[in-house]
Amino acid sequence: MQATDLNDIWEHILQVAKQTLPPAIYSSLSTSLIPMSIDNNSIHIGVMQSFIKNVIESQQTVSKMLTDAIQQVTGKQLNMVLLDLFPPKEEIPVEPPQVADTFSVSTALSTLKNGTELTKPTKQEVPYQEEFYTPVYDEPVYIQRKETYELIPDEPMFPMEQTKAAQTLQSTDIPIDLSSSQLNRGYRFDNYITGNANRIPFGAAQNVSEHPGGDYNPLFIYGPSGLGKTHLMHAIGNAIVERYPNLKVMCTTSEKFMNLFIESIRKRQGELFRNTFRNIDVLLIDDIQFLENKEGTKTEFFNTFNELLDNNKQIVLTSDTMPNDMDQFEERLRSRFQAGYVATMENPDLETRIAILKALVEKENNKNRNLVIDNDAINYVALQFDENIRVLQGAFNKLIGTASLEQRTSSIDLEYTKKTLSDIITTERVTLIDIESIQDFISTYFNIKKQDLLGKKRKAQFAFPRQIAMYLCRDVINESYPQIAAAFSRDHTTILHAYDKISKEIDKNPETKQIILDIKAKLSSLN
Repeated sequence: MQATDLNDIWEHILQVAKQTLPPAIYSSLSTSLIPMSIDNNSIHIGVMQSFIKNVIESQQTVSKMLTDAIQQVTGKQLNMVLLDLFPPKEEIPVEPPQVADTFSVSTALSTLKNGTELTKPTKQEVPYQEEFYTPVYDEPVYIQRKETYELIPDEPMFPMEQTKAAQTLQSTDIPIDLSSSQLNRGYRFDNYITGNANRIPFGAAQNVSEHPGGDYNPLFIYGPSGLGKTHLMHAIGNAIVERYPNLKVMCTTSEKFMNLFIESIRKRQGELFRNTFRNIDVLLIDDIQFLENKEGTKTEFFNTFNELLDNNKQIVLTSDTMPNDMDQFEERLRSRFQAGYVATMENPDLETRIAILKALVEKENNKNRNLVIDNDAINYVALQFDENIRVLQGAFNKLIGTASLEQRTSSIDLEYTKKTLSDIITTERVTLIDIESIQDFISTYFNIKKQDLLGKKRKAQFAFPRQIAMYLCRDVINESYPQIAAAFSRDHTTILHAYDKISKEIDKNPETKQIILDIKAKLSSLN
């Protein structure tokens, strides 16, 4: 049986058992039991805590509820074989259990039918759980270009020569296996194009690379897919490796972190896993949101996170979900994410998109390709493709790919660009509408005063139109969050929240979707 099949069966068993087990007991079991194998006669279950194994074996009611769930899901009366994955060693002093946890489980057991009480545990260890999933990762944007600064004025790139800052971290002499690190040497600060939309995250990233373990710890980089979060994270790692070669840098994805954790459980190499991840100096994890519903891995990550942070080690996380929207993460972990610095990546503005396209042209010419694109054509492409950098790059690749086949690379003008990209441009974008015109229109549409739309009143009759106006400023005219925030006298995170909320409402509420479609249609008539 494939591991993924076994894991699915076990998840189903837990859901059935959840209906009869007291919440405190279910919580302990779901994060401490790991399915190892199953055959026609028995199911072998690994137990991360000896205390939990004792509970199941000594409390017949708990054992019966589990075996009943197993029978209901598998349709067979299977023997439940418990394997203690980490038996206590006599030479290691046993830590006293947490009173609160012991009490909650004991109290829950006392409510069961047989009325038996649970004996206090002799040892409590960190719970683990294995999960299997296959997230889809988009590749980050990678742009090679010469070290030149005329593309974007005041671009905060590294100077050619710089004095190394005083080292913040002090690495230990513990040997660490960094072979699992996925740090990509091609993602650097000097080939990352910045603009108003990503200048703040870029500055925070540079500060981390200069002072790891300093003010921006942990650094949480948020933004939708395709904006260069991964590129920026790897750039941090590469800069630290160059500046502080003695520091141990581990760069990975949440998927890789989970797989390494599962493998350590399978091979009973938990100590090796913990030694690897808790003695490094810098931990970089991409797409942390994929651990949201992976209970065991999430618990191990929490312990690793705390260990590193307590020792002033640098942590950098990327995610397409804001910490306060990670509903499946415990509050204690979400609050730790927010305790550092949350840097928000935004869609690149028009000037940055133009700079990116010019950099792509330069990259092609560095390959000895005679590529000449009119400025009007570049501006047209930058205006039409504003979703994210990958979409912009895809349009560029289609344009030059077609031009190469038709031997037009030396004379790509606006007319040829429009013709070539016509099949992927549904509606040509215009920018005659501005923030103020949207505010005026929404005030009229919902029959409220503009001062109430821009004010602080939280009643639904004002708050809902206000959030729609913020959403439209982003969705229709692609204004940056800081610009919208200034126009509404709000913080940019408020605008971000409004955009996410209306986007979700559109997906699940047909009435809201119809309102937005109606407003957009009427706004388009203003052009």
